[in-house]
Amino acid sequence: MIDGKKVYAVIPARGGSKGLPMKNIMDFCGKPLIAWSIDAAMKSRYIDYFIVSTDDPEIQKTAQKYCANVSIRPDYLAEDTTPTFDVLNYVIKNQLPEVGNGDYLVLLEPTSPLRTSIDIDTALSLLVENKKIADSIVGVTKIEAQHPAFNYKVNNKGLLEPYDNESFKTLRRQDLDELFYLEGTIYISKVIELLSNRGFYHSKTMPYKVPRWKAVEIDDKMDLLIAETIFNNRKFFETET
Repeated sequence: MIDGKKVYAVIPARGGSKGLPMKNIMDFCGKPLIAWSIDAAMKSRYIDYFIVSTDDPEIQKTAQKYCANVSIRPDYLAEDTTPTFDVLNYVIKNQLPEVGNGDYLVLLEPTSPLRTSIDIDTALSLLVENKKIADSIVGVTKIEAQHPAFNYKVNNKGLLEPYDNESFKTLRRQDLDELFYLEGTIYISKVIELLSNRGFYHSKTMPYKVPRWKAVEIDDKMDLLIAETIFNNRKFFETET
C-alpha cells in the first residue's frame, strides 16, 4: 500500500513465443525467467497483491512453485496480436474484483529480469510524489548512439540523405536534445486512468528513467545472451544512474 491506496501487480506470461519458445520459463541465470519478476513483486514494499496471468499449464506450475498467485486467461487473450491492455482489463474485472478505481496497478513483463523491487518502489514513490500532475509512470531509457539526428535514409537515387535534418551539417552530440525511448521495465497507473485511457501512455504519463544496462528485453537469443552477460557483471553497472 502507498499513499493510502492498494497496489496490485500483474505479470503476463503466455505460452506462445516465436523468438524463444516458452521463454517465460526458460532458464535465466539459475532460475526460470518469470521467477525474477515474481521475486521483484514479492520483495516490493508497496505491492499488496500480485498475480501471474497465463494460458499455459507449464507456466502456471512454474509460477506456483515460486509462490505466485496464478490466473488462467482464455485462449482468445493469448494470441500473438492480443493487446496487453485486453489482458489487464480481463484480470482487473474478472480476477481482481476487489480493485478500487483509486488503487494502483503495476505491469511487470517477465522479459525484463534486470528490474528489481527497488525499481518498482522508486517508480511508485515518484508517481505518488507527482500525483497532482501525473496519473501513470513508465520506464524510459535515454537514446545515445541511436539518436535520430544521426539517422540517414537511402533516397530513390540510391544516395544517402538525412532522415531528420535539412542538411549534412555536422552535429555535436552535446548540442542535441535529450531523447528517450519507451522500454519495458515497468508500467504503473491508477486503475481508473488505465481503464479510461486503455493503456499507460497519455498526456499525464511521467518517465521512470532506466539506465541502458537495465533496459534489455528478452525476445530472442541475442537479447538472452546480452541480458545474461550484463546480469553476471552487474556490479560494474550498479553505480550508474
